[in-house]
Amino acid sequence: MADAIQRLIFQLGTNNWQSSQEFAPGSGILHEQHHDTYNTMPGVACYSVFPSRVQQLDRDDVRVFELEHDIPICESVSPVSSYRWHSMSEEEFEAYRTRLRDFVTTYIDEVEEIHGKPFDLFIAHHSFLNPMVMGDVNRARIAQGRSVVPLVTFVHGTALLMFDNEIAGDDPEYPQRFYPRWIKEGVFDAVNGVFVISNSQKERFLSIFKDFDPQKVFVTPNGINPGIFRVDDTLERNEVLARFTTKPYEGSIEKSAKIPTGFDRVVLFVGKFADIKRIDCLLHAAVDYEKIPELRVATLIAGSGPIEEQKRYQDMALKLGLTNVFFIGPQPQTVLADLYNIADIGVFPTKFEAFGLVLLECLACGTPAIGTAAGGPLEFIDQTVGELVPDFENKEEFQEALGKTIVRALVENWKQDKTEAAVAVASQYTLIKQCEQILKGVDMLSHRF
Repeated sequence: MADAIQRLIFQLGTNNWQSSQEFAPGSGILHEQHHDTYNTMPGVACYSVFPSRVQQLDRDDVRVFELEHDIPICESVSPVSSYRWHSMSEEEFEAYRTRLRDFVTTYIDEVEEIHGKPFDLFIAHHSFLNPMVMGDVNRARIAQGRSVVPLVTFVHGTALLMFDNEIAGDDPEYPQRFYPRWIKEGVFDAVNGVFVISNSQKERFLSIFKDFDPQKVFVTPNGINPGIFRVDDTLERNEVLARFTTKPYEGSIEKSAKIPTGFDRVVLFVGKFADIKRIDCLLHAAVDYEKIPELRVATLIAGSGPIEEQKRYQDMALKLGLTNVFFIGPQPQTVLADLYNIADIGVFPTKFEAFGLVLLECLACGTPAIGTAAGGPLEFIDQTVGELVPDFENKEEFQEALGKTIVRALVENWKQDKTEAAVAVASQYTLIKQCEQILKGVDMLSHRF
């Protein structure tokens, strides 16, 4: 087996993977998809570690770093956690760092013994703790007289937002604690290359880590799994809607109910419940488009978050008098693909998307998308496949513009005219292409290792 493997990869993730035991945030899903994609490539074997307080796995290629608390997060919220790194004491943080380093080291040693060769590449997901830990692993290897493994970081958005918040210094929830330490310890001095998902993300990373060589930062746009996210003409809208019941928050006076059928249009939102996603703006916009004459419009909101956020948005929908807004909770990817297919428009009014993978998934299923004119979506959304709403500083202005855009999309029936272009755009972004670009970038960096 060792002779057949030309490239041995280890990935350290920062979030849990998708399972029947717990849903995963986007970064966890992407880590899993990269892992599986690498393992389909000839001559490549990939091994991974990810954290969870819930999951246990019986797989040789993956280990779960078991926790007694929720997964720590950098900024905003995740579907499975609201436990921030900033809430940890220094002792707790150092204990976590040390335990993760030791866990990863033990697993790496086991795999290298099986293959009879060292790893060829370490990939640390996120720009927070994981590159620090993998740098620790490499320094320990040097002390033992062993070979250093090339280390790259695949950057997700929330860690950079956390660093930005610390640098700004105007939010008491983000005191300048970690960013100065990352600079002082030279965390990225031990990183050979950085991979980001959009040009805007590259600019943000370099604005934070100003001394990092821009030539070692590669843009590798996110990709979708075309085996899951694709047009499925066999799906019938009423049949799909009939599968779902609403998911009232715990303690709500509302009861779970079947979603009705017979709608003329369906608006779909997919994402976590956090301020940055601006679900409140979508709900205010729904006040307008639920009044479109002769069109019965449903709004499906797939996702979740802390109980207080669930309560906030579900109560807001009631207060606004919305009659056809349905909260259906987080859903697995195969189910999301069905929802994208039967929707007429996907609406994702996020304040800033590092890339905007949900918009791309929507396009792949033949459904036009509406987003915000900021960040990653600027690189692949135009009027042939949807529209980006100007990111007005004033929330009321943004809500009004969002509402008018959705009304236009529904009345003009964009899906009828934009499906072909949407699928064509999405076809340019696949997981295999992204992983190939990452490995190509690693090869370009190899002369510096």
